[in-house]
Amino acid sequence: MLIVTLIRGICIIDSTQVGVVRTFGKINRQIAPGLNLVNPISDSVTTYDLRVHVRQASFASYTKDAQPLTASIEYQYALDKDNVMDVALEYGTYDVLEAKLDNVVQERAKIVFAKYSAMTLLENRATLSTEVSEEVETIEELYHVNFTSVIVQDIDFSDAFEASVEAKMTAEQDALRAEQEKKTAVVKAEQEAEVAAIEAEAAIARAEGEAEAMRITREALQNMPDAYIQQMWIEKWNGELPAVQAGDSASVIVNPGLKDAGQ
Repeated sequence: MLIVTLIRGICIIDSTQVGVVRTFGKINRQIAPGLNLVNPISDSVTTYDLRVHVRQASFASYTKDAQPLTASIEYQYALDKDNVMDVALEYGTYDVLEAKLDNVVQERAKIVFAKYSAMTLLENRATLSTEVSEEVETIEELYHVNFTSVIVQDIDFSDAFEASVEAKMTAEQDALRAEQEKKTAVVKAEQEAEVAAIEAEAAIARAEGEAEAMRITREALQNMPDAYIQQMWIEKWNGELPAVQAGDSASVIVNPGLKDAGQ
């Protein structure tokens, strides 16, 4: 009987666990990993896992502007090994602790969601996990745990809200497109105006040149009409004298001016 009693009193605790000894149901002491001896008649041992636990929570919530949403959060935590006896005293089993943690984490996340309007929440999506993590960490001391990670995995809004967001984005894109087209039209109009101004200046220059040429021609005709006409005849002449057939003989028409000039 002594041997049987000794064998039943041997308690081996894994390195990832810690044991809490209850003597006649009352929490007595905490035992470390390894080989431990307990009184098999009066003592019972409950083990608590010290490894990191991964939990997921999905729940409904509301934003500051009363938009309904459904969120999914993954959080990781581990027991504070120095306070395992407090966990055993306050919550009893591990399952009870995890159930309480699940509810509290959801409520803390809802507090963060309620700070923002729906659009702001979407805009701050990148920093949302950090804010929820900071809010959740405020309960570590109360529940004797250490949170190692809190991640907001997903947020879904109602179909009506998502449709309104899509419509708003489409309107903004159309406005940007219209603004770009307006800028393009302004640039094109400015370019066309510059081209028109250049062409107008060129037309004015040509008109002024033609007017000056007409003035010079007019003055030449007034001052030296014969000489001017003679000069124009010479510039147009191809070097050949025209011949005119008159009856049986051909005659050559000679410019009188050339004859007078001795040519």
